[in-house]
Amino acid sequence: MPGRPTPRSRRGELDDGGVVAVEFALVLPLLVVLLFTMVLAGSVYFDQLHLQSVARDAARVGSIRPDDACALARSELSSNEMGVVDCSVVSGCSTGVFKVALSATQDLSLPLVGSRAVTLRATSSFVCSG
Repeated sequence: MPGRPTPRSRRGELDDGGVVAVEFALVLPLLVVLLFTMVLAGSVYFDQLHLQSVARDAARVGSIRPDDACALARSELSSNEMGVVDCSVVSGCSTGVFKVALSATQDLSLPLVGSRAVTLRATSSFVCSG
């Protein structure tokens, strides 16, 4: 009806009729998923940094005692719930450089999206002593 005035609230603004609440209800799940994704991505990034640090330590130890490199890596990563850890010696001291490769597979779960397996990899090398 063209002649009918629009409803107004007490202060003279137009009444939104609950539109803000509906928009919030539509956007809230996306914001929650975005928040959990950011926290999970930060956690994965931290785990990657930790894995690289352990690879560096394992290469340093392996350059002196090659048999202890993977044992050190596994013991340092066991307390971090890194998942399934694989350690391999890429090259020994016969080449002059000890190189170690680590990989860890984690199962990550994101609300409303599901579970995914993420594999983190790190390599490091260290010049052999002596």
